[in-house]
Parts: sequence; structure tokens; C-alpha cells
Amino acid sequence: MNIKKHIPNAITLGNLTCGCISLLLAVQWQFQYAALMVLAAAVFDFFDGFAARMLHTKSDIGKELDSLCDMISFGLAPAFIMYYMLSRTLLLTDMPLYETFNINIIPAACSIIYACCVAVRLAKFNLDTRQTEQFLGLPSPAAAFILISTPFWHLPYNQTSFIIYITVMALLCAAMLCEYPLLSLKFHDFTFKNNAARYALVLCSIALITVCGIKHMLPLAIIPIMLVYIILSIIENHKTNQK
Repeated sequence: MNIKKHIPNAITLGNLTCGCISLLLAVQWQFQYAALMVLAAAVFDFFDGFAARMLHTKSDIGKELDSLCDMISFGLAPAFIMYYMLSRTLLLTDMPLYETFNINIIPAACSIIYACCVAVRLAKFNLDTRQTEQFLGLPSPAAAFILISTPFWHLPYNQTSFIIYITVMALLCAAMLCEYPLLSLKFHDFTFKNNAARYALVLCSIALITVCGIKHMLPLAIIPIMLVYIILSIIENHKTNQK
């Protein structure tokens, strides 16, 4: 039995495990812990592909398993977090409740639409041969990172925060489905020449995480990291168009 070929898939299942735990925490209104489990899932998601490339054990089942696990961790888990956050906002304010079968219709609709957009984004990625060197549209993990940062914003439960959350979800759905080229984090080699933007993103991320960690606001590093990611992607696209 070749154990080596199962290592990447085992790491992928770690991604799924974190996503499932996030779902359970979201149901209990433990939004920040649920968000942290999505971040943990992202760590497994990075290292399963890294392990597959290093061990030369890429497989079709690994690719399919990765997408299925991503759907749970970066689709359903953030959608659940937002459903319960939006529902809690409705319960703690004087805003009208529209319910059926004890399900809050507006939060449910927003969360389901978000999850559907993640599913479409993942399906497009699996079939689109243009996305080997770069992403077309915001990757579902990046969208999930932005969404799960919302519990750490500490916004009051009122109509304004309700609208902000829904607006963020709508923008992320549009960003995932658009086809604007964005930087891929896949290292095919480790030369600086071919990976300058990737190294810049890694260094900026470490700096932002360190600063926010010192101030005990680590999850708030997500938004500036995503902004750096988008800016570097725009710069890379500009360089590519000039060639």
C-alpha cells in the first residue's frame, strides 16, 4: 500500500473537518470560533495542494475531494455564520421578521444565494483551463475570509449592520462570478523572478498579521491582506498587458 499518495487527501479531509466544526459552532451562535475554524480549514486547503505537488501525487479524486470540502468550508460554513448573524440581528432589533417553518426568509435567501455562488465558482474553476496560472474572479476561500471577518467587526445589532452584512455578501457574490484576473498563490518554482508578487503578498501578510496580533486584533488583518492581494493582482495584470 502506497501511503504517500493518501497524504494529500488526508490533509484535505482536515479541511472538511474544520468546516463541519465551523457549522456546529455557527448553529450555537459562536460566530468568532466558527470563523476561526474556517481559517483553520484554509490552512489545510493550502497544504493539501502543496503536499500533492511536493510528493508528486496529484490525482483526479484529490481534485474532486478538494472541491467538495471547499464547498463545505468556504461555502456552507460562511453562509451558516451569516444566516445566524443576520437572524440574531433581526431578533435583537425592531426589524420585521418574515418567517416560514421557523426560518428567517431574508437571512436564509442571502445565505443560500451566497452558497450557490460559491458552488458555481468552484465548478467553473474545476473546468476552466485558463485558471492554471491565475484566478478568474475572486477565489471562494478569499471571499470566505472577508465574510468571516464580520464577527470581529463588533458592529451593533441594528438595521445599519444588517444592511452592511447583506451588501458585503452581494459584493462577494459578484466578485466570485466575475472574470477579472487575480493572482494565484500556486508556486510552480521558488524563484523570486517568477513569484515576486506572491512573495510580496506573503511578506505583507506576515507583517499585517504580526501587527494585528500584537494588538490582539488578529482576525482584522484579513481585510487589509485582501486589499493587498487585489492591488498586487491589478499590478500583475498591468505588467502582463504591457508584454
